[in-house]
Amino acid sequence: MKALFAQNQLDMQRPLATESVKRAVVGTARDSWEVYFSRLFPATGSVGTGVQILAVSHTGIKLLRRVKGSREAGGQLQVLRAYSFADILFVTIPSQNMLEFNLASEKVILFSARAHQVKSLVDDFILELKKDSDYVVAVRNFLPEDPALLAFHKGDIIHLQPLEPPRMGYSAGCVVRKKVVYLEELRRKGPDFGWRFGTIHGRVGRFPSELVQPAAAPDFLQLPAEPGRGRAAAVAAAVGCTAAAREVGRRREGPPVRAGSPDRAEDGLTLPPHTMLEFAQKYFRDPQRRPQDGLRLKSKEGRESRTLEDMLCFTKTPLQESLIELSDSSLNKMATDMFLAVMRFMGDAPLKGQSELDVLYTLLKLCGDHEVMRDECYCQVVKQITDNTSTKQDSCQRGWRLLYIVAAYHSCSEVLQPHLVRFLQDVSRTPGLPFQGIAKACEQNLHKTLRFGGRVEPPSSMELRAMLAGRSSKRQLFLLPGGLERHLKIKTCTVALDVVEEICAEMALTRPEACSEYVIFAVTNRGQHVCPLGRRAYILDVASEMEQVDGGYMLWFRRVLWDQPLKFENELYVTMHYNQVLPDYLKGLFSSVPASRPSDQQLQQVSKLALLQHRAKDHSYLPSMREVQDYIPAQLYHTVAGSAWLNLVGQHRQQTQALSPHQARAQFLELQQRGRAGPLHPCRQPKWPQLPQHRDPRPGAVSSGGRARGEPAQCPG
Repeated sequence: MKALFAQNQLDMQRPLATESVKRAVVGTARDSWEVYFSRLFPATGSVGTGVQILAVSHTGIKLLRRVKGSREAGGQLQVLRAYSFADILFVTIPSQNMLEFNLASEKVILFSARAHQVKSLVDDFILELKKDSDYVVAVRNFLPEDPALLAFHKGDIIHLQPLEPPRMGYSAGCVVRKKVVYLEELRRKGPDFGWRFGTIHGRVGRFPSELVQPAAAPDFLQLPAEPGRGRAAAVAAAVGCTAAAREVGRRREGPPVRAGSPDRAEDGLTLPPHTMLEFAQKYFRDPQRRPQDGLRLKSKEGRESRTLEDMLCFTKTPLQESLIELSDSSLNKMATDMFLAVMRFMGDAPLKGQSELDVLYTLLKLCGDHEVMRDECYCQVVKQITDNTSTKQDSCQRGWRLLYIVAAYHSCSEVLQPHLVRFLQDVSRTPGLPFQGIAKACEQNLHKTLRFGGRVEPPSSMELRAMLAGRSSKRQLFLLPGGLERHLKIKTCTVALDVVEEICAEMALTRPEACSEYVIFAVTNRGQHVCPLGRRAYILDVASEMEQVDGGYMLWFRRVLWDQPLKFENELYVTMHYNQVLPDYLKGLFSSVPASRPSDQQLQQVSKLALLQHRAKDHSYLPSMREVQDYIPAQLYHTVAGSAWLNLVGQHRQQTQALSPHQARAQFLELQQRGRAGPLHPCRQPKWPQLPQHRDPRPGAVSSGGRARGEPAQCPG
């Protein structure tokens, strides 16, 4: 600014200036004093970060805090972190007063009472900057084998260039809507134009359009040179990052170095893809700073270079810092406490007055409250079960049990998932290795948790003792209509959908649309409180919570939708549906039951249905008048004399005499379905009784005092 004033000969004695000079002064001030030309909003971050103010200017956002100044009475503003609009992909408001800035390589979480005003202002800036920008940001990795294509990582800024025409004799194209479309046959920017051409780090090439989105131009004139192997983690140091585990450590390493590559660094180390060692190489702390790590490898030139293998091997001493490079000191302290809990659970450190259940609760709560710590927990347990040399005989076994439990409750990030799954698969599929069975069970638990969200209720002391003893399942009673019982093997991660599919398979139902018509119900207070379970509800969670409400709870299996036609081959299917339909029929809840005096044809059908019920009980004699009355809906029975009903029932004896009980039930259902000329179901919509104190935050699970979201409103019958 002083140079600009001197250049235009401006001072206190000569303050006059032309309009162009005034604009130059204002422009320079805006670029030099960005905080002064910003709009300030009150904001806070995670504990210990000190964020007090969020500044939004024409160049981006800044996280500020007040510090005591030597001259200013009110102090001055210190910039903690700054992000340009080129770094910001989009802004969301997940909940009231919460701002989530989705950046190229991390997520920043802030809290402000003016969250909506901040989002609106940032969106306006980004939209305006993107209008004329010829830059795009990668939203996914693209690492093709073809050297003619442009390789990049998620978050990289790419400078668009005019599309390079194909060489003579060659054609360039892509697959669009399952057909090959050639670029030279398409109009520029047409609806099917699926490729772009750009440059990054001095490399040029084509890349798919769907992997990028428009971005504001970077705040530098020239893209930086190829970045080196920096070890900075992608965890925001000045903010609370709720999903940092997914974004942690995206390293800007350029194109991947492959084995046999001529330009490979002399001392580089190429690791197999998706191994835990590869994950450690990318995201663990730099082992060069760890003097206690003793494993060394010789490079081609004879220099000693450290590897991370020892960081993935058992240690008998507690960690002094996290395995994954976390720049937040509070998270680092949390990681060391977590590792101590892992050692205590495995028996490698004294419990100091705690029980195994207390230690497990501590671990599960840390992972539940801080999503960023879940990957760290998985890595710590894997470390302690790898090359375990503990003096405690069952240390490694307890470590596997711990991994089995953690996998049932908390998922890992998308970054860690392929590495962790491969580790478990290598153990379970390699002949001769111990713990193959539990490694496979851990993999199954992890897939279940990724699909259904993980268990909510911590294991009871009885369940924990059973798991430590090697028992990972229990027998649970499920009641089908008519008092039919099914004792099914329930594992740690069994959900309601698994139970439905297992019973449906026993009834020869395999299609998803058929299984979707059945629901598991939790019943308490001697049948007075009935509530359906969501498909994602974990059975052991439900059982644990129901035991606190009512020790005599029951789990029912019922059909609630009747869109699919009935089948009559499978005996369990017929018996289950007969027992569910019969009570509703006798109560007159079917539309096939006439409201007034029945016709002769209806009398014949009702009397035949009565005799089929009698035969379903395996009775071959004619029913008595009292029995006939029990087989006919009350509103119909009183329209005709009892002796007349006996005569009508006797007319069908010859037709039903040779039927087995199964055939009698099947005919009963068939007559009911035929009489309705459509799907069979009761013509009623009852209100649900309330199930107290049952809660589950997962989507589709049972909510307090009501039915599961997305479940049909039919009564179990």
